[in-house]
Amino acid sequence: HHPDAVVTVDQVGTYDFAWTEVNSTCQSTDIIRVIFHPLPDVSAGNDTILCEGGTVQLRALGTGSFYWMPEDIVTNPDTIATEASPLVPTNFIVTLTDQYGCVNSDTVQVDVWDMPVADAGPDRILEYLLETEVVAADLKIHETGLWTRLEGTGEFSDPDSSTTTISGLTINDDNIFLWKVTNGVCPADSDLLVIRVNDLVIPTLITPNGDPYNEYFELRGIETLGRTELIVFDRRGAQVYKSTNYHNDWNGLDYNGNPLPDDTYFYVIKSQNGKSLSGFIVIRR
Repeated sequence: HHPDAVVTVDQVGTYDFAWTEVNSTCQSTDIIRVIFHPLPDVSAGNDTILCEGGTVQLRALGTGSFYWMPEDIVTNPDTIATEASPLVPTNFIVTLTDQYGCVNSDTVQVDVWDMPVADAGPDRILEYLLETEVVAADLKIHETGLWTRLEGTGEFSDPDSSTTTISGLTINDDNIFLWKVTNGVCPADSDLLVIRVNDLVIPTLITPNGDPYNEYFELRGIETLGRTELIVFDRRGAQVYKSTNYHNDWNGLDYNGNPLPDDTYFYVIKSQNGKSLSGFIVIRR
């Protein structure tokens, strides 16, 4: 009933619409043919991942005129293919207009990942400790890490974990390990960890005179020996001190807590892990 009517169809195709005017005695009819075309096929491509600072090539599929948005971060927005260097994850929309003026669009998601940064932790020196925990910086989302040995000895309980235990280290030499981090998109990053293990240090002299130096018969690395027995003899072979669970606390006293004379004494060390040592220790006040 209205000359400016709007028609809507649910299928593409060719439709004829008739307009008829009628007065009291006559009528007239005219036909208008309308072709409804389908929306054009368009694809923005597959979602992808970009490493920070990188450039991604965007390429659409379809026939017609193209326009990419956001247009300010693509090199050429009105072409089928263009380049973009997004700093953050971005959805790029391509709009296609075909020869009939029909418009359709598609979206491609470009995720942006940070460059991996490997941090194996500080180098360390151990006192006769053949096993230790290593703690690298935590891995970020999408990242994986791997420990490998470059020099020396040592086996990891979990080489894929940033925090793991390493055992079987070499004494008096550098044990060098590589911590490599990757996310599968960006270039991998690596960091070195150097662990040096000092041998068990047994003093040859103690000076228990009340100053802060050389007061005790201190075995550096005793923690690795387990329960340790210490026996001390004088020159005549008489036992002057014994501890079945030594804790680096002997400062030249005998069984009764009296200072032993300045002299050279003989010691025997027996540890829970089977290590036995003996030698001479001089007391000088």
